[in-house]
Amino acid sequence: MFDRRYPNFRYAGQRYGDMIEEVVSPGSTLLDLGCGRMSLAANQFRDAKLSVGVDLDLADLEQNEAVDFTALADGEALPFVANAFDLVISQWAVEHLERPAPVFAEIHRVLKPSGSCILFTTCAYNYVPILSRLVGGRIQKTLISHLLRRPDHESHPTFYRANTPGKLRELSQRVGLVNPKVMCVGSPFYLAFSTLLFRLALLFEVMTDTTFMQPLKLYLLFIASKPNARTLSSAARHYP
Repeated sequence: MFDRRYPNFRYAGQRYGDMIEEVVSPGSTLLDLGCGRMSLAANQFRDAKLSVGVDLDLADLEQNEAVDFTALADGEALPFVANAFDLVISQWAVEHLERPAPVFAEIHRVLKPSGSCILFTTCAYNYVPILSRLVGGRIQKTLISHLLRRPDHESHPTFYRANTPGKLRELSQRVGLVNPKVMCVGSPFYLAFSTLLFRLALLFEVMTDTTFMQPLKLYLLFIASKPNARTLSSAARHYP
């Protein structure tokens, strides 16, 4: 049913990899923020000059084979010098940030001038995270482990404090990142356990294909960059 409606569809994880592939190069230094045990874009940044993953879970870091090096660290206080990375990426971590503003400030600090930040997260407006927040606690963990067939280590607390297109743009611009862009990508497959519910979810995807309704889709792909010295000088001339 989905393929008939959306032939040649690129899923959010695939588009995340596409975005990284466009900006990474053999000379790139890359930071995977909240890297967990794996990365959907491991193949895309495999040839980077240096890749580092940070996370708060030591067991996850020990199993991560996608990055060259790992560090047990908090996103609010990254253990790296300023201007260290050409690219900062993150998948399924932004929704877990209790205080996103300091994390975005750290992303800006460790990025090199002209470096890029690419984030893959879920949208707080979509019915999946809304239902997840409503049930909460033990029921939420049961749904994750049995219905969605996800391991327990993926059921970290969620806050959704940066998980709308507007909030992502606001946080990035507040810390000095420029050219923020958000792509909204849907997925009806959380309800694929029921034919009826899947049909309703597919109808929801069709309804949210319009520009006005797209912010209701499940996934957000975000990219912004750190201005270089030339951009800063130009801005200073225009806005003394």
